[in-house]
Amino acid sequence: HFTTIIKVYQLRGFRVTLLLADNQFASLSTDLATLGVATNIVSRDEHVPDIERYIRTIKDRVRSQYSVLPFNHIPPLLLTELVYAQVFWRNMFVAPDGISTTMSPSEIILNRKIDYNKHCQLEFGDYVQTHEEHDNSLAPRTVGAIATRPTGNIQGGYYFIRLDTGRRISRRRWTSLPMPDLITDQ
Repeated sequence: HFTTIIKVYQLRGFRVTLLLADNQFASLSTDLATLGVATNIVSRDEHVPDIERYIRTIKDRVRSQYSVLPFNHIPPLLLTELVYAQVFWRNMFVAPDGISTTMSPSEIILNRKIDYNKHCQLEFGDYVQTHEEHDNSLAPRTVGAIATRPTGNIQGGYYFIRLDTGRRISRRRWTSLPMPDLITDQ
């Protein structure tokens, strides 16, 4: 994965020369050195402050979003998607202490630009009917799903969790609907 990340940075004109990491990445030092990347491994029970702060911010955003969801329990995949969604949106806005005052980290590294009309139409947890491939039979043409986050592509696709299979899918076409009453008192 580090090779892929380093190549992405190189494509955008950056040169990765130093990796700040904790002890669990010490075994990669030799492999990274062959890529021209030095590693600075922190001591035991020591942390990389910038990374710790970023993780804390993401956790706070996940907790905030989780607390307003209309569910009593969410499956692990939906929780994972919630984390991905918070990282996605964090990287879509200009970092106050970043290297640019006009470009977001996602725009700098991945050349992704946010378009309100394409990427801001659904919120995490919205219930939708996604349009599925179909033929001329009486089989359903849509399936219920929960919106998680934009895919980030220029077409404006989104990731969803299908309610019938619990799997993640990506679609560009959907119909927003009010959330069905899934909670019943017994």
